Amino acid sequence: MKKELELQLVEKYPKILKEYGGSPQKTCMAYGFEHRDGWYDILDRLMAKLQYLSDCTGCQVVAAQIKEKFGTLCFYFDIENESGLVRSICYDVVGKAEDESARTCEETGGHGALCVRGSWYKTLGQHAATKDGFTPVNKDVAEKWKILGAVGTH
Repeated sequence: MKKELELQLVEKYPKILKEYGGSPQKTCMAYGFEHRDGWYDILDRLMAKLQYLSDCTGCQVVAAQIKEKFGTLCFYFDIENESGLVRSICYDVVGKAEDESARTCEETGGHGALCVRGSWYKTLGQHAATKDGFTPVNKDVAEKWKILGAVGTH
């Protein structure tokens, strides 16, 4: 993600992102956010929920790593003053955000589908996928994009 977008999230959620820019020997957040800009809104909503939960329970969620893996968002976290119930709720909230990323273009934030290029997977919209040489994994989506592409060329 662009540095300026990362810093906006760090400013909004300093407790969750307190490891951001830390030592690579201690945290994966030393590398920042390891994905494109399109998932910014998903992360903003996710961290707003996690910070609200943290404030209500006293169990502070701290991001350990935020990245793309196999085409979807992966949000790894730790919890200070952990409670089993809070951890369970966090898994649910994070899981929903990760599921949303599987339908959201990592480049633009618009509608996306899981795409492949060689052994690399990304969730992309039609334009971003075509531009970067990716094709949809789902054959129905590939056919739809093919038809839409043909319509757009006339």
